[in-house]
Amino acid sequence: MDILGEILKQVLEGAAQQQAPQRAPQPQQRPQQPPQGMPSPDDLGEIFKQIFGGGSAQKLPEVVKQFEEKGLRDEVDSWVRTGPNKPVSRRQIEDVFGQRELDDIARQRNIDRERLAEVLSRYIPKIIDELTPSGQLQARR
Repeated sequence: MDILGEILKQVLEGAAQQQAPQRAPQPQQRPQQPPQGMPSPDDLGEIFKQIFGGGSAQKLPEVVKQFEEKGLRDEVDSWVRTGPNKPVSRRQIEDVFGQRELDDIARQRNIDRERLAEVLSRYIPKIIDELTPSGQLQARR
């Protein structure tokens, strides 16, 4: 079961709907490509599967632990629990995952590392929130 894929699809569709009022679609317009250096939706799907351990998000407890070990327990708790999600910055994402790991991911996908960290900072809280609908993390360490 690819639960992460379904959640990512919902998160990306929600983000697209938030951006839609900015510009009405033009007739016969080609599908919009992401800006240079930004990950495509397909890239994002693969990146999040890599981070979370596949479509079943089996590495979720490890990802949460990484954030907690970097002093972001309050932020992670807000994502897991019900209620508003606290934001996380690009720099905090770089601290949690390390510049080397982000460089490797960015290089594999031919995207900019700083833009990757920015995108991760926007979507990881939403994804963890969606992966924990009951407000609890299974097998939390």
